Amino acid sequence: MSSTLLEVTRAGHEEVERLERLIVKDFQNEPPSSKDRLYQGHRVRHMIDTISSTTERLIEIYEDKDNARKDEIAALGGQTATGINVFSAFYDRLKEIREYHRKHPAARVVDANEEEEALLKEEPQIEMSLEYS
Repeated sequence: MSSTLLEVTRAGHEEVERLERLIVKDFQNEPPSSKDRLYQGHRVRHMIDTISSTTERLIEIYEDKDNARKDEIAALGGQTATGINVFSAFYDRLKEIREYHRKHPAARVVDANEEEEALLKEEPQIEMSLEYS
């Protein structure tokens, strides 16, 4: 199912906020050993890298080089540059969403709390390089 540009933007902001909360939650727990402290550092680094890449995508959306965001906002107000009837476009989109949910009735809804707890308990994948400088 395709998402609108505004929905992608909203989801990006939500992801950044979720990761920020996870980082704070991770730092509130003092690791008992140096190994756990190292794992915590890698987890946080991965979350910060994800925040950076998500933020870069959001900046590209806000720069709106192809005017897609501007057109989408105009369509929300009932205006279209191409003269398409906004209401027929709305009902076409609604039909597309209903078809998607009919085809995928068991689409998984992720509970954010369970996912966050799993992320905090996860041991990070650490790539080792055996090259010497």
